[in-house]
Amino acid sequence: MTVTIKDVAKKAKVAPSTVSRVIADHPKITQETKEKVRKVMQELGYHPNLLARKLVTQSSQTIGVIRKMSSKYLLSDPFFPEALQGINDLLRAKKYSILTVNGEAEDEIYQEVVNMVQGKSVDGMILLYSQYQDPVFDFLVEQDFPFTMLGKPTEHSNKVMYVDNDNVKAACDMTEYLIQLGHTRIAYIGGDPKFEVHKDREQGYRQALIQANIQTEHIFRQEVSKENARNVVQQIMAQQPRPTAIVTTDELRAMSILSALYEQKLRVPDDIAVTAFTNSMLSELSSPPLTTMDIHPFQLGYETAKSLVDLLENPKMMKRNILVPATIVTRESCKKM
Repeated sequence: MTVTIKDVAKKAKVAPSTVSRVIADHPKITQETKEKVRKVMQELGYHPNLLARKLVTQSSQTIGVIRKMSSKYLLSDPFFPEALQGINDLLRAKKYSILTVNGEAEDEIYQEVVNMVQGKSVDGMILLYSQYQDPVFDFLVEQDFPFTMLGKPTEHSNKVMYVDNDNVKAACDMTEYLIQLGHTRIAYIGGDPKFEVHKDREQGYRQALIQANIQTEHIFRQEVSKENARNVVQQIMAQQPRPTAIVTTDELRAMSILSALYEQKLRVPDDIAVTAFTNSMLSELSSPPLTTMDIHPFQLGYETAKSLVDLLENPKMMKRNILVPATIVTRESCKKM
């Protein structure tokens, strides 16, 4: 015999509507009532009909997660698995499924997002990037569709909820750390500044040099690959006088640079210091272990997902932005001059 919501409500001594709200994890139901109803559901072996619930509530119970990057890079860069784990942990607790869109072709990603919104296949979206003049961002703002961002938006920051680090300060702090060790010729290796994170970190690098009255910049913008790393290292080594330290904006770039330096028979940190961002196991296990800026990817993802769920539950809430502190983790890839 099939157990129904009425059966659960009768044994838990609550109204059927209360059971429905417990299933939906409604914020106005007390934790005590939720625990009591869930215990009865377990005892009776009741399993919610999620499809029926979605039809009644006009909710897909699904969140779209968008990233403009190939799946191969997403799996290689330790930042994204950790951030996605934070997103997944929060959404799973709130009974949401995840629909991901990855890729490098902007037109295809844009069309997928349009289809998801118009087809009502997602209740909200999380953008795992912030890009200048992004058609996906513009579309979501125009449609007034619920979304949050992992990363500071380039515009409409008063209309959008986002979670980020203070990337200008983080890069400035990392560069200042190298300056305090005695380095005055510091190279910066980052990505395309059309993405806000790279623009901010490049700005932070420049800011630290200005504050230390260092006139010379060494800025390299490159995609992550062994060949690119070799070319950059060759350019760095050819400069006179050559840089004695390198700030990289993520662990993949740092790993490719370490490999290229090794090929050139250059020792880290004796010949040149190297730093990175993220602070995953990669940094601990690299040779030598990397000094990194810990940006707490899991927390970034978790808070981004939580902000979206809060917005879905309370569409009129005041928009909020969260900055997750970043901290330097010192290891053997740097030393005093």
